[in-house]
Amino acid sequence: MRKIGFVVASSLLIIGLMASPSSGQPGAFVFNGTAHLSCLFPWNSSGCLGTFSGTARGATVLPSINCLMGCALSADFNYNEPLGMCVAGVPVAPLGTASGSYQIGSEISGGFSWTRVGLTAVVLLSSPTGAAVAGLVLPRKCPVGKVSFAGVALLG
Repeated sequence: MRKIGFVVASSLLIIGLMASPSSGQPGAFVFNGTAHLSCLFPWNSSGCLGTFSGTARGATVLPSINCLMGCALSADFNYNEPLGMCVAGVPVAPLGTASGSYQIGSEISGGFSWTRVGLTAVVLLSSPTGAAVAGLVLPRKCPVGKVSFAGVALLG
Protein backbone atom coordinates (compact mmCIF):
# COMPACT_ATOMS: atom_id res chain seq x y z
CA MET A 1 0.00 0.00 0.00
CA ARG A 2 2.93 2.37 0.64
CA LYS A 3 4.10 1.81 -2.92
CA ILE A 4 0.76 3.04 -4.25
CA GLY A 5 0.90 6.07 -1.96
CA PHE A 6 4.36 6.85 -3.27
CA VAL A 7 3.28 6.41 -6.90
CA VAL A 8 0.26 8.66 -6.38
CA ALA A 9 2.17 11.36 -4.50
CA SER A 10 5.15 11.43 -6.84
CA SER A 11 2.89 11.45 -9.91
CA LEU A 12 1.03 14.61 -8.89
CA LEU A 13 3.74 16.81 -10.42
CA ILE A 14 3.75 14.77 -13.64
CA ILE A 15 -0.03 15.02 -13.92
CA GLY A 16 0.11 18.76 -13.38
CA LEU A 17 2.43 19.06 -16.33
CA MET A 18 0.26 16.80 -18.48
CA ALA A 19 -3.13 18.40 -17.79
CA SER A 20 -4.18 20.86 -20.44
CA PRO A 21 -6.45 23.86 -19.85
CA SER A 22 -10.08 23.57 -20.92
CA SER A 23 -13.40 25.27 -20.42
CA GLY A 24 -14.49 22.40 -18.13
CA GLN A 25 -14.48 22.25 -14.34
CA PRO A 26 -10.83 22.63 -13.25
CA GLY A 27 -10.05 20.74 -10.09
CA ALA A 28 -7.92 18.18 -8.33
CA PHE A 29 -9.08 14.90 -6.80
CA VAL A 30 -7.76 11.83 -5.07
CA PHE A 31 -9.83 8.71 -5.63
CA ASN A 32 -10.14 5.10 -4.63
CA GLY A 33 -12.53 2.27 -5.30
CA THR A 34 -13.05 -1.13 -6.86
CA ALA A 35 -13.37 -2.26 -10.46
CA HIS A 36 -15.59 -5.26 -11.18
CA LEU A 37 -14.48 -7.18 -14.25
CA SER A 38 -16.49 -9.33 -16.68
CA CYS A 39 -13.39 -11.36 -17.65
CA LEU A 40 -11.28 -12.77 -14.86
CA PHE A 41 -8.01 -10.88 -14.37
CA PRO A 42 -5.35 -11.38 -15.66
CA TRP A 43 -6.68 -13.69 -18.42
CA ASN A 44 -8.47 -11.86 -21.13
CA SER A 45 -9.64 -12.05 -24.62
CA SER A 46 -10.07 -8.54 -25.97
CA GLY A 47 -13.17 -6.46 -25.35
CA CYS A 48 -14.06 -7.24 -21.74
CA LEU A 49 -16.37 -4.96 -19.77
CA GLY A 50 -15.84 -3.40 -16.37
CA THR A 51 -17.51 -1.08 -13.88
CA PHE A 52 -15.86 1.03 -11.21
CA SER A 53 -17.38 2.44 -8.04
CA GLY A 54 -15.59 4.50 -5.45
CA THR A 55 -15.08 7.93 -3.94
CA ALA A 56 -13.42 11.10 -5.24
CA ARG A 57 -12.22 13.71 -2.75
CA GLY A 58 -11.15 17.17 -3.85
CA ALA A 59 -12.42 20.46 -5.18
CA THR A 60 -13.00 22.46 -8.33
CA VAL A 61 -12.98 26.20 -8.88
CA LEU A 62 -16.77 26.12 -9.15
CA PRO A 63 -18.32 26.57 -5.68
CA SER A 64 -21.29 24.39 -6.66
CA ILE A 65 -19.00 21.35 -6.96
CA ASN A 66 -17.60 20.46 -3.55
CA CYS A 67 -16.19 16.98 -3.06
CA LEU A 68 -13.93 17.77 -0.11
CA MET A 69 -15.81 15.24 2.03
CA GLY A 70 -16.20 12.85 -0.88
CA CYS A 71 -18.38 12.42 -3.95
CA ALA A 72 -19.45 9.20 -5.60
CA LEU A 73 -17.18 8.19 -8.48
CA SER A 74 -18.33 5.66 -11.07
CA ALA A 75 -17.14 4.46 -14.46
CA ASP A 76 -18.03 1.99 -17.19
CA PHE A 77 -15.28 0.76 -19.49
CA ASN A 78 -13.97 -1.76 -22.01
CA TYR A 79 -10.56 -3.24 -21.25
CA ASN A 80 -7.89 -5.46 -22.79
CA GLU A 81 -5.26 -7.35 -20.80
CA PRO A 82 -3.01 -9.16 -23.28
CA LEU A 83 -0.21 -11.39 -22.01
CA GLY A 84 -1.81 -11.93 -18.61
CA MET A 85 -0.94 -15.04 -16.63
CA CYS A 86 -0.77 -16.42 -13.12
CA VAL A 87 2.68 -17.09 -11.71
CA ALA A 88 2.73 -19.08 -8.48
CA GLY A 89 -0.91 -18.09 -7.88
CA VAL A 90 -0.24 -14.34 -8.30
CA PRO A 91 -1.77 -12.30 -11.17
CA VAL A 92 0.82 -10.92 -13.61
CA ALA A 93 -0.28 -8.67 -16.47
CA PRO A 94 2.52 -6.48 -17.82
CA LEU A 95 0.34 -4.28 -20.08
CA GLY A 96 -3.30 -3.25 -20.34
CA THR A 97 -5.58 -0.67 -21.93
CA ALA A 98 -9.07 0.59 -21.20
CA SER A 99 -11.49 3.28 -22.32
CA GLY A 100 -14.90 4.39 -21.16
CA SER A 101 -16.82 7.08 -19.31
CA TYR A 102 -16.72 8.38 -15.74
CA GLN A 103 -18.92 10.43 -13.42
CA ILE A 104 -17.94 12.39 -10.27
CA GLY A 105 -20.96 13.35 -8.20
CA SER A 106 -23.84 14.69 -10.28
CA GLU A 107 -22.03 17.48 -12.14
CA ILE A 108 -18.76 16.17 -13.62
CA SER A 109 -18.70 13.50 -16.30
CA GLY A 110 -16.49 12.68 -19.23
CA GLY A 111 -14.53 10.08 -21.09
CA PHE A 112 -11.22 8.41 -20.29
CA SER A 113 -8.63 6.06 -21.69
CA TRP A 114 -5.71 4.47 -19.90
CA THR A 115 -2.57 2.59 -20.59
CA ARG A 116 -1.39 0.39 -17.76
CA VAL A 117 2.16 -0.82 -17.30
CA GLY A 118 2.53 -3.19 -14.39
CA LEU A 119 0.52 -1.84 -11.46
CA THR A 120 0.36 1.79 -12.68
CA ALA A 121 -2.22 3.23 -15.09
CA VAL A 122 -1.76 6.61 -16.80
CA VAL A 123 -5.22 7.98 -17.56
CA LEU A 124 -6.17 10.68 -20.09
CA LEU A 125 -9.50 12.43 -19.40
CA SER A 126 -11.76 14.21 -21.88
CA SER A 127 -14.71 16.61 -21.52
CA PRO A 128 -13.37 18.02 -19.19
CA THR A 129 -9.78 17.36 -20.16
CA GLY A 130 -7.23 16.27 -17.62
CA ALA A 131 -5.02 13.42 -16.55
CA ALA A 132 -4.74 10.92 -13.72
CA VAL A 133 -2.43 8.27 -12.40
CA ALA A 134 -3.82 5.22 -10.63
CA GLY A 135 -2.27 2.25 -8.91
CA LEU A 136 -3.78 -1.24 -8.81
CA VAL A 137 -3.96 -3.22 -5.60
CA LEU A 138 -4.22 -6.89 -6.54
CA PRO A 139 -5.23 -9.67 -4.18
CA ARG A 140 -2.72 -12.48 -3.70
CA LYS A 141 -4.85 -15.00 -5.57
CA CYS A 142 -5.43 -15.77 -9.18
CA PRO A 143 -7.61 -15.16 -11.13
CA VAL A 144 -9.70 -12.28 -9.73
CA GLY A 145 -12.97 -10.63 -10.71
CA LYS A 146 -12.36 -7.33 -8.94
CA VAL A 147 -9.37 -5.02 -8.54
CA SER A 148 -8.88 -2.08 -6.14
CA PHE A 149 -7.56 1.25 -7.43
CA ALA A 150 -6.22 4.42 -5.81
CA GLY A 151 -5.04 7.52 -7.62
CA VAL A 152 -4.97 11.24 -8.20
CA ALA A 153 -6.54 13.30 -11.02
CA LEU A 154 -6.35 16.88 -12.27
CA LEU A 155 -9.08 18.33 -14.46
CA GLY A 156 -8.07 21.09 -16.84
